[in-house]
Amino acid sequence: MKLAVTVGFDARLVVRALANIPGRDVVLVRGATGGEGDAKSREAAAEIIKALGRGAEYVVDIRDPAVGLRQLYDLQFDEIALAGGPRLLVVLGFVAAAVKGAKIYVVPEYGSEVVDVSGLAALGRLAALSSAKLAVLASIDGEADAETVARRLGLDPSTVYRHLDSLEEIGVVRSKGRRGKKYEVDKLVATLSSLFLEKKRGSAVL
Repeated sequence: MKLAVTVGFDARLVVRALANIPGRDVVLVRGATGGEGDAKSREAAAEIIKALGRGAEYVVDIRDPAVGLRQLYDLQFDEIALAGGPRLLVVLGFVAAAVKGAKIYVVPEYGSEVVDVSGLAALGRLAALSSAKLAVLASIDGEADAETVARRLGLDPSTVYRHLDSLEEIGVVRSKGRRGKKYEVDKLVATLSSLFLEKKRGSAVL
């Protein structure tokens, strides 16, 4: 597994990310802006690599967002920790990871734990769903079986099973077990589904 970590001036955020996501091959990603901050981020990356005794540096040209996005997408990684660096670098890192289907973590300045926000990467897939499928996703708080979802929504269980099977195919639902199968939905995915559903219903009223 390869972990990409965005780097700014503050090495502590990177160290925190690596402490929370151990056992990975690490590449430190820093943004080239053409400004004086480039030297500081270069120094921070070098210090981290020296302290770790491992890792590599990868420089992304964020003066042109399209170029930077392509460079980030071309970088091989399975997970990304958005730990620091220019705001544009963080945004482009998120988008590249979402397109790749990589796991996405945020390292907040105010806490000691990294936050898994991979569910936000489902944004594009959710936008294309019907109201019926969005309602199924929004109704699952953590995990539930199809019969429970059907009761909540007043639908036939066979219809709910069909929706869940198609949602699992696109990767926004996970199933567990065979008999009495349970379906899991990331909390962020459920919340996004609820927001899209509200938007669709609001548009229908207008």
